[in-house]
Amino acid sequence: MQTFRMNASFLPAFMEALKRWGTLVAPVERGAGTYVLQAIDDVSLARPDALRTILPFKKLLLKPRFAMLERRDGGRTEEVFDNDMGPIVYFGAHACDIHALEILDLIYMTDYVDPYYRRNRERLTVVGYGCMPDEYCFCESLGTETVERGFDVFLTPLGDRFLVTVCSARGDDIVRANPELFEPASRADTRDYLKRLQEREQSFSLAMDVTDLPYVLELKREDPVWDEVGKKCLCCGSCSMVCPTCACFNVVDERPELGRAVRARTWDACLYRDYATVAGGHNFRADRADRVRNRYYHKQEAFVREFGKPSCVGCGRCIENCPTGINVVEVFKYVRGEL
Repeated sequence: MQTFRMNASFLPAFMEALKRWGTLVAPVERGAGTYVLQAIDDVSLARPDALRTILPFKKLLLKPRFAMLERRDGGRTEEVFDNDMGPIVYFGAHACDIHALEILDLIYMTDYVDPYYRRNRERLTVVGYGCMPDEYCFCESLGTETVERGFDVFLTPLGDRFLVTVCSARGDDIVRANPELFEPASRADTRDYLKRLQEREQSFSLAMDVTDLPYVLELKREDPVWDEVGKKCLCCGSCSMVCPTCACFNVVDERPELGRAVRARTWDACLYRDYATVAGGHNFRADRADRVRNRYYHKQEAFVREFGKPSCVGCGRCIENCPTGINVVEVFKYVRGEL
């Protein structure tokens, strides 16, 4: 790991230089306070300070819907590379996003490797950007408020300059290709960085206790709280779609036009009513409360059992986007008897 400093006025030139490594994708303001991840040519459109985009970066690795196979009548079934996006530079990744990327790597590249994910993952360049929390952020509770790996370059704003951290060979190549933009970090940079860390820590207003949470959840499997949340939840799947680590998908066969058949893969959600319907028509999670509980348990209990860490990074997207105002932190406080 290497550390440099970069004058804030050099940021546009730095972003222009990143285009050499792929299509530049960054948060862009779609409306007042609404941001989307979008491929850009004009670097002035980038808003890396935006805390959340409507859809997270996972759409850069797996499209919400893409064709896997295609067959035309009288022909052979052929693989379709509809999900291949080419080299991409993801500019503006926050620490929680980078932790989420590590979780997706565990899901898609452990044991049975997902070829669709892997092709895009191997060509993804990650440029992180330091952020300050708002009322929805609880990443500090999950230990994802800072990051030490999983990125190529990370920029921490320090007023008129950035502290630049390099964490990969690709990141080193980026810095070496643009020596005029960087200089060694000074003691003043270190001092200001530590001061910013302290200010950031004091800025968190939302927190949840994760002490022994998997075991607590096991003890509370039949708790009435799940029925109460189930009554409030619409099972619309909004939280799953905006979650950077939700990875459920479905595969469907379609005939979009006469003489053509397509096998497509789509994002899915365990909250959907028919998600757990199996052959014969039996639905083993027909009750909304069961589906709600399953989602919470997978994030904080089952994933911990499998990989030793929760699959929630505390980004706050699910809280901000729930149409009925369900707050994951409050749910776990109810489970612990704190509310």
